[in-house]
Amino acid sequence: MSTASGSQVFTVDMRWRDIDGLGHVNNAVVLTYLEEGRDRFLESLGMNRSQYVVGRCSVNFDRELTLASGPVSFGIEVTRIGNKSFATKEVLRDADGETAVEADFALVMWDGEAGASRPLSDEERVAFERSAEEVG
Repeated sequence: MSTASGSQVFTVDMRWRDIDGLGHVNNAVVLTYLEEGRDRFLESLGMNRSQYVVGRCSVNFDRELTLASGPVSFGIEVTRIGNKSFATKEVLRDADGETAVEADFALVMWDGEAGASRPLSDEERVAFERSAEEVG
């Protein structure tokens, strides 16, 4: 197992329908924002959504996101690389750069045909390590 540092930032689009009756982004939609940002990060490394599943997540809601908060930026850092999984620290910030959401994810590499976890390939491991070096 190794630890990686550095982070990458992407913009996540906020949609009118994301706003609930209280005037802020619904907590379930926040998970979608995190997923969209994470998928963009993994695509930048040559991976796609079908290659992993969420094993665990922990989300802290530090402040609300409203339509006035946009655009929302998503930051991600790979914090651990294991044999069959990796961990990320993910952050959503409002247009002023204020942290609204912080989340930690344990993501498991997935073999859809077998319906089971699988080891990270050498190429995937190198891609994670390289992304940390490029940013860090």
